Amino acid sequence: MLNKVSVIGAGAVGSTLAFHLFSRLPLREIAIVDIATGLAKGVSLDIEDTRAFFDSSTQITGTDDFCAIANSDIVVVTAGITRKEGMSRQDLLKINAKIAKDVSAHIKKHAAQAIVIVVTNPLDLITYIFARETGFERNRVFGMGSSLDSARLLNILHQETKISTSALEAFVFGLHSNDMIVSAERMHAKGEAINKFLNKEEIKKVQARTALRGGEIISFLKNKSASFAPSFSIFRLISTIYEDKNEIIPVCARLEGEYGLNDLCVGVPCLINRKGIERIIEIELKEEEKEKLKKAVELIKEINNV
Repeated sequence: MLNKVSVIGAGAVGSTLAFHLFSRLPLREIAIVDIATGLAKGVSLDIEDTRAFFDSSTQITGTDDFCAIANSDIVVVTAGITRKEGMSRQDLLKINAKIAKDVSAHIKKHAAQAIVIVVTNPLDLITYIFARETGFERNRVFGMGSSLDSARLLNILHQETKISTSALEAFVFGLHSNDMIVSAERMHAKGEAINKFLNKEEIKKVQARTALRGGEIISFLKNKSASFAPSFSIFRLISTIYEDKNEIIPVCARLEGEYGLNDLCVGVPCLINRKGIERIIEIELKEEEKEKLKKAVELIKEINNV
């Protein structure tokens, strides 16, 4: 049974997530931490004022003191700068890697038994830093990445086919970036291959839109990035852990031999339950998928030694 979830970073994603948690899960406590003085406190008070609407008894606090994450069952990390228009995910690395190292030390000190869910971009690389710096078992440190990308894919498939998302099956894996793997072979509608509903050009359009979706959103928001879908993707992971659901969800996990890869974090389907990652699912890859995964590995290895 989960009692406490802490959210580090009180920006749009962190604050929206905290609201979802407060309004939807009967947690004992939620802690929001942000180094910007007063920000987390203000967010927590605003959320707290919705208590009567949900008859919630959850205690929620906001602070700039990392001691508040003590005894957390789950710590979600959204801290860091967001990607802005014209900025690649790799451009974020130098700034957010330093933040990740600092936050890792606080988590290791105050919440050494927690499951850590990483949201900060560039996600695969920052997840690797958290895994390395905390030294936690790999089932307890993973990134949200591919679960969000898969949700985006399902939405775009719905738009193209007009088929309900409840009837669609599809997932994305690999990097949480433009180089993600969006394979037509993984797309189905009630067990039927997606090419029975879309032609080759339409499928290519779906694949391109999915890979570029984050950038598309930023192009309209300018100095902001997506928050609603990311926050709910995290909420889904937390509720899956909370309810011990044993759902298969693609997340950014540290590989130790799976898919022939070692010592890197990348999006793969995983069995998620109260332990965090119960098991990494090894799917049989097509040759094209193998080549794309190799490309992802090369990109990570170039800069994962920060």
